[in-house]
Amino acid sequence: MSEAVKKKEISSRRLLKRLRDVMLQDISIQTKLDKIVYLVADELHTEVCSFYLLRPGDILELFATYGLSQDAVHETSLRMGEGLIGEIAVQKKPLSFPDAWHHPSFVFKPETGEKPFLSLMGVPVLQGSNLLGVLAVQTEEHYEYQEEEIEILETVAMLLAQILLSVEFKTAQNITIKTPKDMRARLEGVRLTSGMGLGHAYLHSRAERVTNLVSNNEAAELNKLNQALEHMDQELNTMLASPDISEENAEIFETYRMFTKDKGWIRKITDYIHTGLTAEAAVQKVGDDISERMKLMTDPYLKERVHDFQDLADRLQRHLSGKDIFSKNKDLPDDTILVAHSMGPAELLDYDRKKIKALVLEEGSPTMHVVIVAKSLNIPVVGGLKGITNRIVKGDVVAVDGDNGFIYINPIEDILKDFKNRIAQLEKIRRKYERLKNVPCQTLDGVPVSLNINAGLAMDMLALGDGFADGIGLYRTELPFLSTAQLPDTQKQIEIYKRALLNANGKPVVFRTLDVGSDKVLPYVQYREEENPAMGWRSIRITLDRRSLLRQQLRAFIRAVSGQDLYVMFPMVTDIDEFIAAKNTLQIELEREKEKGGILPSSIHVGTMLEVPSLLFQLRELLPLVDFVSVGTNDLSQFLFATDRSDPTIWERYDVLSSPMLRVLKYVADLCNEMNVPCSVCGEMAGKPLDAVALVALGFKRLSMNPSSLGAVKAAVLSMNMKEVQEYLLSILSSQSHSLREKLRLFAIDHDIVI
Repeated sequence: MSEAVKKKEISSRRLLKRLRDVMLQDISIQTKLDKIVYLVADELHTEVCSFYLLRPGDILELFATYGLSQDAVHETSLRMGEGLIGEIAVQKKPLSFPDAWHHPSFVFKPETGEKPFLSLMGVPVLQGSNLLGVLAVQTEEHYEYQEEEIEILETVAMLLAQILLSVEFKTAQNITIKTPKDMRARLEGVRLTSGMGLGHAYLHSRAERVTNLVSNNEAAELNKLNQALEHMDQELNTMLASPDISEENAEIFETYRMFTKDKGWIRKITDYIHTGLTAEAAVQKVGDDISERMKLMTDPYLKERVHDFQDLADRLQRHLSGKDIFSKNKDLPDDTILVAHSMGPAELLDYDRKKIKALVLEEGSPTMHVVIVAKSLNIPVVGGLKGITNRIVKGDVVAVDGDNGFIYINPIEDILKDFKNRIAQLEKIRRKYERLKNVPCQTLDGVPVSLNINAGLAMDMLALGDGFADGIGLYRTELPFLSTAQLPDTQKQIEIYKRALLNANGKPVVFRTLDVGSDKVLPYVQYREEENPAMGWRSIRITLDRRSLLRQQLRAFIRAVSGQDLYVMFPMVTDIDEFIAAKNTLQIELEREKEKGGILPSSIHVGTMLEVPSLLFQLRELLPLVDFVSVGTNDLSQFLFATDRSDPTIWERYDVLSSPMLRVLKYVADLCNEMNVPCSVCGEMAGKPLDAVALVALGFKRLSMNPSSLGAVKAAVLSMNMKEVQEYLLSILSSQSHSLREKLRLFAIDHDIVI
């Protein structure tokens, strides 16, 4: 056993014994705290030990000290973030400063009589994740505090938290300690839809549990159930007729309504009514049973439909009880941050959408129907915040950063001010981008760049009419397949693709064939268990194995364009044979349509996504066979760096603006330009201004991105000199740095490139 460990065990054991003796003494709270800070200083051999209590208003009050002036107790205070103590409070983690006096955040308070104590180490006093105060020690010498000493101070902080939360402390000297619901917090969740929202919390509630369980009038209960089902169906019809419901969202609601027509569900409810339960109790019983069974399903798509089902069960309960579903809007703040455990899509539309600034969920994933609907309504969503409905109370100020997946509960004034400024700045920038709408997109040295959108929802298509986008560089065709319980037939697909072409108003639409598998699971396709579905049976692998899926979709493309230009792109192609097989399938469908006397496309352009690294080594042989190539940087970087994009512990470890990734992209752009094959980028990289500047410098003249990114990317392209950026980028491309992002960022700032 090392001497350091021995010292830690001895001092920790002795200190805890001495502290326990103090805790048992019948003395005032203030005296206990005074003795505790003395004992800590004595055991850790430090000149100072101080405890700061977090007061309302985010003030850290010096509450007890050994080594500083006693006259400063209850008189000296620091704001959150002020000085080193304030820094510990904000970060809520132990921090050590070996040379505290020369630290840029150091603040001197003369009333404390503080000598030039060179080192400081402090730990937050917490209850759960809620800050109660800060405990700190200081020494006169320059000193590196050891891990063992930090652990000892954290142990003392736990004892302090016990004192601070005691009834005795709360009532002593009229002291008020904030409860957990009053506490400020910064919580990290999962980014589901981007955007920022600031407002007051409103908690979405499920239907109350039924208390009237038994009935002696079976016929009356059955009649009540039938009437409630009829009223609910009428309500959903009205909702579907709303102008807020896009065509794609309507498809989601058609799936949602399948539950209302499910005979098995209704039969189970009536069976329980026959046993003597009220209609409300029967709905509750069946709802609980089905929800629990659905949660046990392994299919992710079906598991997530449990939220839709719970929504419908609650809705039926409200109709049975006669409660007004829309009464919740009566006290809805104009700046509502909606907080819920989970929601179905119709529940979101029950609220006044003009008042909803953001949605915060305990659960949540990008494929939840409520998230898809929220995205189409431009509502930021952050999910994965376990226990959030117990942390937030109605009326709390909540700031939602949907771009980064954070929320702030009752943020301090500085954060609140910063958030307001950021929202105002975003609005200012949005207005600035509006002025760029019809400006030709080209670099300062005259290089034209085509900006396109990735689309899949009707809401996305609006960007085509605002003068920003040249077309749809990637039309995701999988949403209708994911949103229905059965395969959409050819006619249904034709209608969907026709709408996309109509909304494009003559601008090109690149249809990507079905890209499912991995995290996008079709409910009607049998999958086997996979260790790594991202690299398993997905995309082109599925459609080549289930050739009827591919043929049906290609047939729908051909009939939808009806004499217009047809652009088809195959995803996840791994080798040339796969592309040839897919292209031959298209040719079969073209010949079939010709034989039937159908109208063929006026021109046909067949391309591939470049996402799998193996295709890079066949690229020269592939290019003569394709009409265009589109680089999917999301999957390409994932496979290149062996990084799971769904794992938050590593998804930021590797940067697309690193030498390996940029060299790969340069190779692709150079070869495509050499062989005169159009090449674009349609991954997330294309929608980030600095990344887009790098892509243009590498030789990509066509970028496709989410509509919300168009303005920022266009501003960046308009402000760059392509030749200058290219020369600089090539000069650092052989760098051994982990990332070139910072170098490129500084170059952009120095050359007035808007990023």
